[in-house]
Amino acid sequence: MNYPIQTLDSLSLFIRAFRKQKGVTQADMAEKLGISQQAYARFEGNPHSATFERLFLVLRILDVSVSMEQIMKGSKQLKVSPESGSKEIW
Repeated sequence: MNYPIQTLDSLSLFIRAFRKQKGVTQADMAEKLGISQQAYARFEGNPHSATFERLFLVLRILDVSVSMEQIMKGSKQLKVSPESGSKEIW
């Protein structure tokens, strides 16, 4: 299933939902990223201030694919969707 992200404010909700769906805690994510749980909590609450590289890594850890699609008349949407059968990247 695809979930279009149309505003940066909704990005935090998607990341939190995908993390919880996987049964992963903020502490688990922080450990995989090599940062503190507090730093991860700040990222999750305000992901649009992070680098795209960090955002992409978090989504990959959560087995979420990212795609950009050209929509009518040049508008663009970022879509994320959980991957099935993904492999652990660590």
